Amino acid sequence: MENNGYARKIDIDEDNLQYVPKEYFSNIMSKNFSTEDPHNIFNIFANLGVYCTENNLCISNEQFDNFIDNLTDNIKFASDDELRSLFFSLTKWPQTNSIRTRNFIEVWAALDDECFKRIHKWSYDEMLSFVSLFYMLNVIKYSDFCTKVLNKIATKCKNLKKSHVVQCLFFTGTIRRSPIDMHFLEVYVENHFTEFSTDELAVLAMGFFKSSTPIRSMTLISKIIDRIIENSKNIHEISLAALLKIIRYSIKIPIDNKLFDMLEHLQHECDRMSIMCNVQLALVGTSSLTLHENCLNQIAKRVIKSISETRIKDLERLVLTYGTFNHIPETEENFFGKVIEELRKPERNEEILKYGRSFSACVAFLGLLQIFPVDLIKRVLSREFLNNTYGGNFYSYGREILTIHDIAKLFIEDEVSVLTDKQVIALAKKYTDYVPCETYQKQYNITERMFLDIKRVLQEDRGGKDYVTGFHVIPHHQRGDLILCNNSEGAPVSVKDVFYGKQFGLLHKAPSPNHWIVLIVAGRNSMIQNSNRASGPFNIKIKELNTLGYYANIVKWNTYSNLKTDKEKIIYLNNLIEEALKSKL
Repeated sequence: MENNGYARKIDIDEDNLQYVPKEYFSNIMSKNFSTEDPHNIFNIFANLGVYCTENNLCISNEQFDNFIDNLTDNIKFASDDELRSLFFSLTKWPQTNSIRTRNFIEVWAALDDECFKRIHKWSYDEMLSFVSLFYMLNVIKYSDFCTKVLNKIATKCKNLKKSHVVQCLFFTGTIRRSPIDMHFLEVYVENHFTEFSTDELAVLAMGFFKSSTPIRSMTLISKIIDRIIENSKNIHEISLAALLKIIRYSIKIPIDNKLFDMLEHLQHECDRMSIMCNVQLALVGTSSLTLHENCLNQIAKRVIKSISETRIKDLERLVLTYGTFNHIPETEENFFGKVIEELRKPERNEEILKYGRSFSACVAFLGLLQIFPVDLIKRVLSREFLNNTYGGNFYSYGREILTIHDIAKLFIEDEVSVLTDKQVIALAKKYTDYVPCETYQKQYNITERMFLDIKRVLQEDRGGKDYVTGFHVIPHHQRGDLILCNNSEGAPVSVKDVFYGKQFGLLHKAPSPNHWIVLIVAGRNSMIQNSNRASGPFNIKIKELNTLGYYANIVKWNTYSNLKTDKEKIIYLNNLIEEALKSKL
């Protein structure tokens, strides 16, 4: 490890440390350190650390102020080895409550300044060895020296060894902040891919993932997937989980059928993997909506065996996955029944108190599968739970609270304590996008452009702008929908100003006995791959709209985008309208 640039072991022989007897401690502390040789001060620092640990004296004690001041003033005279030894000497003092504890911060900040000044003298191995020392002190995230080193290494990839890249990305993941440019590191990894072991690739993956940097090269992602497939029988679960995280974070559009092939191989490994790894395996397909049903079935079976040991955070992610795919796993015991049973257990109360957001999100995600546990919904919406989890300011409530509120209004017949209209309106404004408008100029994304094109085509076919509008009928969904109306004979009815003046953010039932039709625009990444099925949020939205008295259907991007003429588009849209009118899903 030392040869790869990690911190060298500094042998501070405790037998040779100048242990300070209690009766002489005051004499040592009364010395005039301003005239003391710097090298003696460095040795005394280590000895004092051992003494203070034995006598439970914190470095922040005022009696050490003078000594610490002289120590930091003399750090500039330390050799590189003495500089290293000061890091280890600092660890011999009793642990402080914070890295900002007085005197402790003075020492590590002085070390940071001195290391920063010596960067130009050191090789990559030496720089990284000192970065590892800041990591040892748990101050790497706040070190200017470490930030400078990682930025320097990230832009000098041509001169690096493999070990430098592994360490650089490990420390990048630790500080959870990417260097100025990660592109060169990504290129290096792709060009030298075969040189890295699977475990080293996992370290690299966590560097990208924890610094919120997706891998842009789909070729590199393909190579990672191929490596997982090759080693599916023996890959370590921690390494696998790390690689699955960066795959999910980087892939938004499927790469051929590679992700499905990977899941095909990994479905047989679920039993040997931990819950944590199974959760990542379940999640990996959600970003690109790649569904492998049997893999999800195997994951559910594995989780049921250890569900009492599964964290609420992991239950939340699993329910989200199954809800996104609208998939009920084939298990002997009802998987979601077991999840709900687990959420109801008194033994979970302490965990729920600590991770209330995960609990409320889990309850909200159950709604994607049309599962509405009344007692859990009441608990989430209770004033006590909201105050404990989100604080007294309702504006801090997550989207999950708005979702559960609307679920309670739509599907729960029992009396439930719900949010006030003022709270709902404020949250709806926070969590919804503006409905695209042809008169408002902005750079619309592909889904918004599709929305405007559908609106234009329908307006031309139905008689003008008065016959099609856009509105948020159900405010806990991010995007608004297109709304039109037919009378009992099937003729278009004007919808001009029907929703104008209605309070935005509240649920709105169909305004009249006419046939009110809502077209939900499903963008590029809304359909489950290799199927004609929409993802869970779109299916439940249809159910919610039907409950409010609307006829609803989904305009699918993968179909609509292939239509070339307005005539083809209007035929398709009218067919969707007819389907919606014939049956409420």
